[in-house]
Parts: sequence; C-alpha cells; structure tokens
Amino acid sequence: MIPEPRRTPPLLGTLDYLTEVAKDWARERFATAQRGDFALPPHYFELRGDRVRRRRIRSLTPNADSPMVSARGRTRPTAWCHSATVIRLIDTEAGIVPLEQEIVEVLVTDGEDTVAEAAGVARIPGFPPCLGRFRST
Repeated sequence: MIPEPRRTPPLLGTLDYLTEVAKDWARERFATAQRGDFALPPHYFELRGDRVRRRRIRSLTPNADSPMVSARGRTRPTAWCHSATVIRLIDTEAGIVPLEQEIVEVLVTDGEDTVAEAAGVARIPGFPPCLGRFRST
C-alpha cells in the first residue's frame, strides 16, 4: 500500500475538517471489520462549534437514499458517509462492459459549497472488505 502524502491538517470548523472526520470514521470502521459481509451503515456528521456530532441514519429514509436532497437549505456544515453501488463503464477490445463497483461516498456541504469524495471497496471471499483511497469526485 502506498502511503498518502502528508499535508497540513485542515482548520477546525471547515468543510475540509468535517470531510476528514467522516473519512477517518469510515476508514476505522473498515479497518476493524471482522467479517466479509461487513456493510457500512449510513451516518451523518454535523459541525457544532468546535465539535462534530455523528448520528446513524435510519435505512430506507430519504436521507439514507439521497443525502443531498436533505442538504438543501442547511447552513450548518454537515457530512454524510454511506456506501453505494455504482456502475462503471470499462472500455475493452470487445466493447464497453458495465462493472458494478461498491464505493463509500462522503458528501459535505454548508449550503453553499459542497465537497464529494469516494473510495472503492475491495471484497475477497473469506476476508473482511478493504477500503481504498478516497479521491475527489
């Protein structure tokens, strides 16, 4: 595994800070997963002064399905962390092939600006899943 380059820590109370908190939480959940069928439960994180409050999102709610819908009108910085399955189109010699990819997505907004990052999930039968590197989307 190639270590991520060191950078200066984000300022407390910024969208970048909240993004890092949500990503660190997701990394920790995957790092401590013991079972191959581990599934990341959706959570949201709210910035309140110099503290971050994390709450689980109930499944089958609009917030769990599409967090950006509930983000409209928010003025307090909020992050959502959840897993999703996306279809990637791979160009091969035989043509374009669709490939399902499980990702963990972190969406952060303060009502004006939005940060979106995602990391791929690798699953090997018999082993816990592995979370890849987060990248801007």
